[in-house]
Amino acid sequence: MKVYVYKDSGVEVIDSRTLAEAIAEKKQEISKRATTYIESAGIDIVAQQNAALGVYPPARCEAIKSYISACRNEYLRCKALILAATSNDEADAVQFVAPSVPENL
Repeated sequence: MKVYVYKDSGVEVIDSRTLAEAIAEKKQEISKRATTYIESAGIDIVAQQNAALGVYPPARCEAIKSYISACRNEYLRCKALILAATSNDEADAVQFVAPSVPENL
């Protein structure tokens, strides 16, 4: 657990997590972030299923699948960095960079 102690001299951070806990926490955060970006692009579970089944026009299906794939690739990039971290701070520093949302959604 991270605890923030506010003092006159600034903020002191007390991090009592093990490296394994920090890695697990950050992986979960990045996974949630990827899901949030997909959903905020208007691609809910129904849209994902319809794109996979080819219900939408081909351009829209491809745009949806492409965006989901881009988010997954970014998640995998972040996960590799997180797993390679040698400290809690290094794991915490990994940032998910959202891909651009295609126009054909």
